Amino acid sequence: MDLQTTGAKPGAADILEVAWSLSDKDEVHSMLSAQAEDRPVPRRILSLTGIAAEELESAIPLAKIFERLYLDIQDRPAVIHFAQFERPFLKAAFETFERSEFPIICTHEIAKRLFPNLPARGIKGLAGYFGHASGEFKRGASHVEATKIIWQHLVKELEAKGISTFVDMQTWLSTEAPKKRTKYEYPMAKEKRLNLPKVPGVYRYVSQWGEILYVGKATSLHDRVNSYFRGQKGRDSFKLEMLTQAYDLIVTECRTPLESALLETDEIKKYNPRYNISLKAGERGLVFFSRDFTSMSPEQDDEHNIGPFSNALVFDSILKLNESLTSEEQSFNPEMFFEPLDAELLKSGFALFCERLGKSPDVFKSLRSIFAQGLIFVKNAPDEEEDTELSAEQEPESAEAVSDTAEDVEIELTSEDIADKFERHFKRAAHAYLRARRMTKLLNCDIEYSLSAKGKKFQLHLRGGYPTPEPTLQERNTWSGHSVDTYDRMAVLLTELERVRSKNGQVSVQRKY
Repeated sequence: MDLQTTGAKPGAADILEVAWSLSDKDEVHSMLSAQAEDRPVPRRILSLTGIAAEELESAIPLAKIFERLYLDIQDRPAVIHFAQFERPFLKAAFETFERSEFPIICTHEIAKRLFPNLPARGIKGLAGYFGHASGEFKRGASHVEATKIIWQHLVKELEAKGISTFVDMQTWLSTEAPKKRTKYEYPMAKEKRLNLPKVPGVYRYVSQWGEILYVGKATSLHDRVNSYFRGQKGRDSFKLEMLTQAYDLIVTECRTPLESALLETDEIKKYNPRYNISLKAGERGLVFFSRDFTSMSPEQDDEHNIGPFSNALVFDSILKLNESLTSEEQSFNPEMFFEPLDAELLKSGFALFCERLGKSPDVFKSLRSIFAQGLIFVKNAPDEEEDTELSAEQEPESAEAVSDTAEDVEIELTSEDIADKFERHFKRAAHAYLRARRMTKLLNCDIEYSLSAKGKKFQLHLRGGYPTPEPTLQERNTWSGHSVDTYDRMAVLLTELERVRSKNGQVSVQRKY
C-alpha cells in the first residue's frame, strides 16, 4: 500500500492518492482523492507526483476510496515501505471514517534489521538492490509495485531465519534490536573497481537489469570511481541510493581528460541515466535571436543568426532594460531581475550605475551600446569567473519555489545593490554572447593541444560539431539541423580547452571551413 499526500503531516496536509494491491494478485488499484476547494494541491506537489490538474477533476471522495479499500483488504495486514510516513495519515482516516485499524508491516523496519550495512534502504534503492527496474517513482501505483517486490524478497530472507508467520515476524521485530551499521556493503564486487587503471576515461554504473544508472568522467578512472566508496559520514544520499543498485561497471579509457569530457556528454544523451542531473537533453532546445533581438527561433536561419543559447531568458534582463529606456514613460519593469522590485529603486540604481561609468542613461537606449559596455567589462577583467548568482542560460527559480524550501528573509536592497546587479547582468550578457561565438568557431576545426608546456601533443578534429578521424572541409559554420547534443558538446569542449590553458597547457585551433 502507498499514500501520496499534499504535505508531510495530517491536519496541515491531506491524502492525495491511495494505491494498493493484493499480494496474490497483479492488479494495482490507484485512486485520487477529491480535495477541498479551500485546500488546493500545491503546485510543487503536482510537479513532484506528475499529477495533472485535469486528473483531479475526476477524483473521488476519500470516504468512497476507503470503502473500496476495506472491501479488498478484509482482514489482511498492509505492507508499506517506510510506514512511519503513512501511519499518521491512516490513523486520522480511521478516526474520521470510524474504521477499524488494520495491522501494518513496515518493510523499511525489516530491512534495517536484515541489511544494516546497505548504503540506502529507501524504496528506490532497496527495490533496485533486489533487481526491480523502478524508473522514476512519482505515483502511488509505482510505489506499490516496488513495495511488493521488496516484500517478496524480505519474506525469503525471513524464512531463511525461521520466521514464517505473521506472529513470528511481530515477535522478531519486538525482540530483535536493529543491528548497528558498521561499514557500507555494496552489491558491486570490489575487484571491479580496485583493478581499474589510473588513466582518463568514462565510467558507467550498471544495475542488475542492465540499466545505465550513472555516467561520469574521470582524470583517473581508478581514483574517481573508488572515491564513491570511501567514508561513512556526510555521504551524498542520492549517490548512496544509486550505489545500492549498482552491480556492474563499464569503463572506456580515453587519451586525455578532454576526450573523456566529450565522451561523457554524448553517453549521457545516449543513455539518459536516472542519476545524472547535468547534460541531459530532456525537453531542452536551442534559441537563436534576430540581430535586433526582437524575435527568436528554435532554428538558425538568415533572420535569426545570433546564438545558439540554451535558454530564452539569457538576455531577458537587458531586453527589459532596453524596453524601459526606450518607452515614452521610461518606467522601469519591476520584473527586470526575475523578482518583483520597486520600479523607482531600479531607476535610481541604474542612475548610480551610469554615474559610476561617467555616462548618461540615454547612452544605453540601444542594445548595441548595452552589449558594448558588457564587452568592455569582460575585456577589463578577462580572468574573472562568470557570475554564478544566476547562470546566463539558467532559468531563474521562482520566488514561490524559494519560499517553499527556505524561511523567507526580508532583505532591503539599496541603490548600490541594484547598480551592482546591472553590472553583473551586463557582464552576463556579454559572456553569453562571446561564448556562443566561440562555440560556433569550434564546429569545424582542427585542434592541437598538450596538457603541459612541453608535454605530448594530441590532435582533435571536429566537423559539424562532432569529433571525426577523417577531417574534410566544410562550407561554413552553421547550427542548422543541430540540437542540444551539439550545443553541450561544444560547451564542454570550450570549457576543457580553457582548463588546459589555465594549467599551462598549449592549445592551437585552426578553423576548417
